[in-house]
Amino acid sequence: MPTKLDRLRAAWTQLGQDDPLWAILSSPDKRGGRWDPDQFFAAGEAEIGGLDSYCAELGLPRQRRVAVDFGCGVGRLSRALATRYAEVLGVDIAPSMLARARKLNADVDNLHFVENATDRLDFIADASVDLVYSVITLQHMPAALQLGYIGEFLRIVAPGGLAVFQIACGYSNDWRGLGYRLLPNRVLAPLRRHAHASRAVAEMHVVKESAVVDLIAGAGKRVLRALDIESAGPGFRGRLMFIGN
Repeated sequence: MPTKLDRLRAAWTQLGQDDPLWAILSSPDKRGGRWDPDQFFAAGEAEIGGLDSYCAELGLPRQRRVAVDFGCGVGRLSRALATRYAEVLGVDIAPSMLARARKLNADVDNLHFVENATDRLDFIADASVDLVYSVITLQHMPAALQLGYIGEFLRIVAPGGLAVFQIACGYSNDWRGLGYRLLPNRVLAPLRRHAHASRAVAEMHVVKESAVVDLIAGAGKRVLRALDIESAGPGFRGRLMFIGN
Protein backbone atom coordinates (compact mmCIF):
# COMPACT_ATOMS: atom_id res chain seq x y z
CA MET A 1 0.00 0.00 0.00
CA PRO A 2 1.45 3.40 -0.94
CA THR A 3 2.76 5.45 1.98
CA LYS A 4 2.22 9.18 2.43
CA LEU A 5 5.72 9.71 1.08
CA ASP A 6 4.95 7.55 -1.97
CA ARG A 7 1.84 9.61 -2.70
CA LEU A 8 3.77 12.83 -2.29
CA ARG A 9 6.44 11.60 -4.70
CA ALA A 10 3.88 10.48 -7.27
CA ALA A 11 2.01 13.80 -7.19
CA TRP A 12 5.12 15.94 -7.60
CA THR A 13 6.58 13.68 -10.26
CA GLN A 14 3.37 14.19 -12.26
CA LEU A 15 3.42 17.95 -11.65
CA GLY A 16 7.03 18.04 -12.81
CA GLN A 17 6.06 16.29 -16.01
CA ASP A 18 3.03 18.46 -16.73
CA ASP A 19 4.01 22.07 -15.93
CA PRO A 20 6.96 22.23 -13.52
CA LEU A 21 7.58 25.97 -13.35
CA TRP A 22 3.90 26.75 -12.76
CA ALA A 23 3.66 24.01 -10.12
CA ILE A 24 6.37 25.86 -8.19
CA LEU A 25 5.18 29.44 -8.74
CA SER A 26 1.48 29.16 -9.50
CA SER A 27 0.75 32.56 -11.01
CA PRO A 28 -2.60 32.32 -12.85
CA ASP A 29 -1.21 33.91 -16.01
CA LYS A 30 1.73 31.48 -16.21
CA ARG A 31 -0.21 28.24 -16.39
CA GLY A 32 0.36 26.03 -19.42
CA GLY A 33 4.10 26.49 -19.78
CA ARG A 34 3.92 30.28 -19.99
CA TRP A 35 6.69 30.99 -17.48
CA ASP A 36 9.70 32.57 -19.16
CA PRO A 37 12.71 30.81 -17.55
CA ASP A 38 14.67 34.06 -17.20
CA GLN A 39 11.79 35.70 -15.33
CA PHE A 40 11.30 32.57 -13.24
CA PHE A 41 14.92 32.53 -12.12
CA ALA A 42 14.88 36.30 -11.61
CA ALA A 43 12.15 35.75 -9.02
CA GLY A 44 14.47 33.34 -7.26
CA GLU A 45 17.33 35.84 -7.33
CA ALA A 46 15.07 38.49 -5.80
CA GLU A 47 13.98 36.12 -3.03
CA ILE A 48 17.52 35.13 -2.12
CA GLY A 49 18.50 38.80 -2.20
CA GLY A 50 15.86 39.39 0.47
CA LEU A 51 17.19 36.42 2.45
CA ASP A 52 20.66 37.99 2.32
CA SER A 53 19.31 41.09 4.06
CA TYR A 54 17.93 39.01 6.95
CA CYS A 55 21.18 37.05 7.16
CA ALA A 56 23.17 40.27 7.36
CA GLU A 57 21.00 41.49 10.25
CA LEU A 58 21.54 38.23 12.13
CA GLY A 59 25.22 37.97 11.26
CA LEU A 60 24.64 34.41 10.07
CA PRO A 61 25.70 32.13 8.59
CA ARG A 62 29.29 32.79 9.65
CA GLN A 63 30.65 30.81 6.70
CA ARG A 64 29.35 30.22 3.19
CA ARG A 65 30.74 26.85 2.30
CA VAL A 66 27.63 24.68 1.75
CA ALA A 67 23.95 25.52 1.27
CA VAL A 68 21.05 23.10 0.92
CA ASP A 69 17.86 24.01 -0.95
CA PHE A 70 15.29 21.51 0.29
CA GLY A 71 12.38 21.04 -2.10
CA CYS A 72 14.42 22.64 -4.86
CA GLY A 73 12.09 21.82 -7.76
CA VAL A 74 13.82 22.99 -10.93
CA GLY A 75 16.41 25.04 -9.02
CA ARG A 76 14.75 28.45 -8.87
CA LEU A 77 16.46 29.26 -5.55
CA SER A 78 19.39 26.86 -5.87
CA ARG A 79 20.73 28.84 -8.81
CA ALA A 80 20.68 32.10 -6.85
CA LEU A 81 22.29 30.44 -3.82
CA ALA A 82 25.10 29.14 -6.05
CA THR A 83 26.36 32.69 -6.59
CA ARG A 84 26.71 33.11 -2.82
CA TYR A 85 27.92 29.72 -1.52
CA ALA A 86 30.89 27.58 -2.53
CA GLU A 87 28.68 24.52 -2.98
CA VAL A 88 24.91 24.19 -3.24
CA LEU A 89 22.90 21.00 -2.97
CA GLY A 90 19.36 20.99 -4.36
CA VAL A 91 17.23 18.21 -2.87
CA ASP A 92 13.87 17.08 -4.21
CA ILE A 93 11.58 14.05 -4.17
CA ALA A 94 10.46 14.26 -7.82
CA PRO A 95 12.76 12.88 -10.55
CA SER A 96 10.92 14.87 -13.21
CA MET A 97 11.66 18.14 -11.39
CA LEU A 98 15.31 17.22 -10.98
CA ALA A 99 15.72 16.26 -14.63
CA ARG A 100 14.49 19.74 -15.60
CA ALA A 101 16.67 21.33 -12.89
CA ARG A 102 19.81 19.70 -14.25
CA LYS A 103 18.99 20.83 -17.77
CA LEU A 104 18.20 24.43 -16.81
CA ASN A 105 21.26 24.77 -14.56
CA ALA A 106 23.84 22.81 -16.54
CA ASP A 107 26.03 25.92 -16.69
CA VAL A 108 26.41 26.20 -12.88
CA ASP A 109 29.40 24.13 -11.80
CA ASN A 110 28.96 24.38 -8.02
CA LEU A 111 25.30 23.32 -8.04
CA HIS A 112 24.35 19.66 -7.63
CA PHE A 113 20.94 18.02 -7.47
CA VAL A 114 20.03 14.97 -5.40
CA GLU A 115 16.86 12.88 -5.52
CA ASN A 116 15.70 11.91 -2.04
CA ALA A 117 12.66 9.70 -1.63
CA THR A 118 13.09 8.93 2.08
CA ASP A 119 11.99 10.77 5.21
CA ARG A 120 15.61 11.45 6.20
CA LEU A 121 18.65 13.20 4.74
CA ASP A 122 21.18 10.52 5.61
CA PHE A 123 23.45 11.49 2.71
CA ILE A 124 24.22 14.79 4.49
CA ALA A 125 26.55 14.63 7.50
CA ASP A 126 25.74 16.07 10.92
CA ALA A 127 26.60 19.77 11.41
CA SER A 128 27.99 20.12 7.87
CA VAL A 129 25.75 22.74 6.22
CA ASP A 130 26.00 26.51 6.64
CA LEU A 131 22.52 27.29 5.28
CA VAL A 132 19.43 25.13 4.96
CA TYR A 133 16.66 26.91 3.07
CA SER A 134 13.17 25.58 2.35
CA VAL A 135 10.09 27.51 1.25
CA ILE A 136 6.73 26.47 -0.28
CA THR A 137 7.74 22.85 0.30
CA LEU A 138 6.97 21.62 3.82
CA GLN A 139 3.37 22.89 3.53
CA HIS A 140 2.66 20.24 0.90
CA MET A 141 3.32 17.26 3.19
CA PRO A 142 1.57 15.90 6.30
CA ALA A 143 2.62 17.40 9.63
CA ALA A 144 4.54 14.33 10.80
CA LEU A 145 6.72 14.42 7.69
CA GLN A 146 7.25 18.16 8.11
CA LEU A 147 8.47 17.71 11.67
CA GLY A 148 10.74 14.85 10.62
CA TYR A 149 12.43 16.92 7.93
CA ILE A 150 12.74 19.94 10.22
CA GLY A 151 14.52 17.63 12.66
CA GLU A 152 16.90 16.74 9.84
CA PHE A 153 17.53 20.44 9.10
CA LEU A 154 18.50 20.92 12.73
CA ARG A 155 20.81 17.90 12.57
CA ILE A 156 22.74 18.98 9.48
CA VAL A 157 23.10 22.70 10.18
CA ALA A 158 26.62 23.58 11.34
CA PRO A 159 27.54 25.69 14.38
CA GLY A 160 27.30 29.28 13.23
CA GLY A 161 24.96 28.19 10.46
CA LEU A 162 21.33 28.99 9.80
CA ALA A 163 18.23 26.95 9.02
CA VAL A 164 15.46 28.96 7.38
CA PHE A 165 12.15 27.33 6.52
CA GLN A 166 8.55 28.26 5.87
CA ILE A 167 5.50 26.50 7.26
CA ALA A 168 1.74 26.89 7.03
CA CYS A 169 0.91 27.17 10.72
CA GLY A 170 -2.84 27.72 10.57
CA TYR A 171 -5.80 29.11 8.65
CA SER A 172 -6.86 32.66 7.87
CA ASN A 173 -9.94 34.11 9.55
CA ASP A 174 -12.08 34.29 6.41
CA TRP A 175 -14.26 32.02 4.30
CA ARG A 176 -11.26 30.47 2.56
CA GLY A 177 -9.61 29.64 5.83
CA LEU A 178 -12.85 28.15 7.16
CA GLY A 179 -13.23 26.02 4.06
CA TYR A 180 -9.69 24.66 4.24
CA ARG A 181 -10.10 24.02 7.95
CA LEU A 182 -13.29 21.99 7.46
CA LEU A 183 -12.61 20.15 4.20
CA PRO A 184 -9.90 17.45 4.16
CA ASN A 185 -7.47 17.06 1.28
CA ARG A 186 -9.30 13.94 0.05
CA VAL A 187 -12.29 16.21 -0.68
CA LEU A 188 -10.30 19.19 -1.93
CA ALA A 189 -7.94 17.25 -4.21
CA PRO A 190 -10.51 16.27 -6.87
CA LEU A 191 -11.94 19.79 -6.80
CA ARG A 192 -8.48 21.24 -7.40
CA ARG A 193 -7.77 18.75 -10.20
CA HIS A 194 -11.00 19.76 -11.91
CA ALA A 195 -10.36 23.51 -11.44
CA HIS A 196 -6.80 23.25 -12.77
CA ALA A 197 -7.55 20.60 -15.41
CA SER A 198 -4.59 18.75 -13.92
CA ARG A 199 -3.74 15.09 -13.38
CA ALA A 200 -2.17 15.91 -9.99
CA VAL A 201 -2.43 18.63 -7.37
CA ALA A 202 -0.31 19.81 -4.47
CA GLU A 203 -2.02 19.16 -1.16
CA MET A 204 -1.80 21.69 1.68
CA HIS A 205 -1.06 20.73 5.28
CA VAL A 206 -0.67 22.86 8.37
CA VAL A 207 1.64 22.14 11.28
CA LYS A 208 1.38 23.68 14.74
CA GLU A 209 4.04 26.31 15.30
CA SER A 210 4.22 25.23 18.96
CA ALA A 211 5.21 21.72 17.85
CA VAL A 212 7.95 23.16 15.66
CA VAL A 213 9.23 25.37 18.49
CA ASP A 214 9.30 22.39 20.87
CA LEU A 215 11.29 20.38 18.32
CA ILE A 216 13.79 23.21 17.92
CA ALA A 217 14.25 23.59 21.66
CA GLY A 218 14.69 19.84 22.06
CA ALA A 219 17.50 19.92 19.50
CA GLY A 220 19.31 22.63 21.47
CA LYS A 221 18.66 25.31 18.83
CA ARG A 222 16.95 28.69 19.05
CA VAL A 223 14.34 30.56 17.05
CA LEU A 224 16.22 33.70 16.10
CA ARG A 225 13.37 35.26 14.14
CA ALA A 226 9.89 34.28 12.94
CA LEU A 227 8.08 36.34 10.33
CA ASP A 228 4.55 36.28 8.96
CA ILE A 229 4.70 35.38 5.29
CA GLU A 230 2.05 35.01 2.58
CA SER A 231 3.66 32.24 0.54
CA ALA A 232 1.28 29.61 1.92
CA GLY A 233 -1.41 31.28 -0.18
CA PRO A 234 -4.97 32.50 0.47
CA GLY A 235 -6.71 30.70 3.31
CA PHE A 236 -3.54 29.90 5.26
CA ARG A 237 -1.24 31.61 7.75
CA GLY A 238 2.43 31.22 6.98
CA ARG A 239 5.58 31.69 9.04
CA LEU A 240 9.22 31.98 7.97
CA MET A 241 11.46 30.74 10.77
CA PHE A 242 15.18 31.44 11.24
CA ILE A 243 16.94 28.89 13.46
CA GLY A 244 20.47 28.96 14.85
CA ASN A 245 22.57 27.71 17.73
